[in-house]
Amino acid sequence: MDIHAWIAIATLVVAMVLFISKLIPLEATALSIPVVLAVTGTVSPAEAVLRGFGNNAVISLGAIFVLSAGLKESGVATLMGRMLERFGGKKEWSLVLLIMVTTCVLSAIMSNAATVAVFLPAVLVLARRAKISPSQLMMPLGYAAILGGTLTLISTTPNLILGSELERLSGGERALGMFEFAIVGIPISVVGIAYMALIGNRLLGRRASDDGPQRESFRDRMTKRYHTEKKLFRMTVPSGSDLAGRTIEQTNLGKRYGIEAIQISRKMGFRNQFLDVQGDLTVKAGDVLFARGAYEEAQKLAEEQSISAEIASQDEIEQLMGRGLNAAEVSLSPHSVYLDQTLMDIRFRKLYGLSVIAIGRRGELIEKDLNAIPLKVGDTLVVYGPIRSIRKIEESDDLILLDRQRSEEDVRRAPIALLLMAVALLPPVLGWYPLAVSGLASALLMVATGCVSLRGAQKAIDLRILFLIIGTVPLGDALFQTGVAAKLAATLFPAGMGLGKFYVFGVLFAVSALLSTTSNNAAAAVILSPVAYAAAESSGVDVGMAFLAVAYGASCAFVLPFAHQCNLMVMGPGGYQTKDFAKVGIGLTIVMAVTAVVFLAL
Repeated sequence: MDIHAWIAIATLVVAMVLFISKLIPLEATALSIPVVLAVTGTVSPAEAVLRGFGNNAVISLGAIFVLSAGLKESGVATLMGRMLERFGGKKEWSLVLLIMVTTCVLSAIMSNAATVAVFLPAVLVLARRAKISPSQLMMPLGYAAILGGTLTLISTTPNLILGSELERLSGGERALGMFEFAIVGIPISVVGIAYMALIGNRLLGRRASDDGPQRESFRDRMTKRYHTEKKLFRMTVPSGSDLAGRTIEQTNLGKRYGIEAIQISRKMGFRNQFLDVQGDLTVKAGDVLFARGAYEEAQKLAEEQSISAEIASQDEIEQLMGRGLNAAEVSLSPHSVYLDQTLMDIRFRKLYGLSVIAIGRRGELIEKDLNAIPLKVGDTLVVYGPIRSIRKIEESDDLILLDRQRSEEDVRRAPIALLLMAVALLPPVLGWYPLAVSGLASALLMVATGCVSLRGAQKAIDLRILFLIIGTVPLGDALFQTGVAAKLAATLFPAGMGLGKFYVFGVLFAVSALLSTTSNNAAAAVILSPVAYAAAESSGVDVGMAFLAVAYGASCAFVLPFAHQCNLMVMGPGGYQTKDFAKVGIGLTIVMAVTAVVFLAL
């Protein structure tokens, strides 16, 4: 191998290390790759490193983001969520089947994460009605969305990339059809759903917290789960206190003491008036301040400010609840603008009039320094405040209210959105136009017809994923041009050894699944495209089947919560820990791998 081959290998290794470690943002790593390859002359001509910007997969994926947003905003997904509620039964196994089949079908034409975001509230409603713990339904929801990624060309990013790369590498002689994935994807989905209904949920087992929570009111459940009755303090502000005469914002209780003011009771005439805590509200002597925080922090505040601090009684908690205060669980939507921002950055309290009393992340409850923690996908915010403010969250595109589903939504444009989705899918199926053209036209019509707002379309386009593809496409070219891909294929699949289809497809599936789990499935698809092509040529298997093996492996992300966005999204609402995904996901991974390899080899 020449110097350029070694540069390509070094670039690949460094990129994978950065993808896995996340020392710098993924998109920054990806966009650095073309620069390195151009400067070193590894890819020629130098302009070829910019091929990712005009890649059909990038254009198609951008259009699919907008189309998915159109299906959501027009109410198509909401109608399916209502159908879940309407036909949901009382038996756990039947609910698992209904949820997984519906989710799997929708995620075949819609973003996996967006599908989960839409169905989360509906599934929680089903759990309460059937008196089943959400932990028995959340994981099936997330896994079904991932399984749906095996059904169509547009269902996941890796599928689009592999379809585009196969057509390019074969010189247009071979391409992956829109529904070619379903030939093996349907058996994979059927077996995966059967596994979860019959085995997977049983492996989760019953938990102490699962016994009867649905018989309680949401208020009782929140009090029990987050122990709010032990963390709400009653503080009387005496005359002469440093707090008197200052606004809530000026007291800076959160930063100084880690205390969050919830409500103020003030004597007005012959009765006490409860006041909502706002940043510009001035604290007066004699006010009774209800605040939430840890016991040690409350005692520190009491000592330094010479005020009395007592744990609020159950009667006082009920009195606050009766005055329109409540707690709720809120999750971040997959394309939320709040991702990687702190509560202080987004001024959450001023924006929504709610206090965040805890952040649930990967099965753990974070209760300290909440304002300084960057929010991540899958985080669950426990908010507390006026019910009218909680209901405002339903109007947000960045947050998902988990304890109730949006009931009022204009679904009159749903038929138009479905028609435009057909306009995007039929031309490539019939061979009239490529998906990049029909998808782009449909996306523009989605905006023009009002199925999705311009703001919604802009938010739906995940630039991080697009930049990731744009940056890694030249790396695939470098591996192909320098012969590294052929060398790797020859190592994995030695010529003349008579390796069967089961071995070839099994290795491609396993390598793809490993790379996708540890780094990113889009990057894995780009990197493995030239390897799969070389492996198919050397071993004599159908090149399309080899690419499908890589695609199915890229969708095999069940063992670790951070392996897929859908896993993170259901982790908080389901109350899962990492070991829960491993316990259930290992079996599902084996089932999917065996099914995929067997059906590909037939």
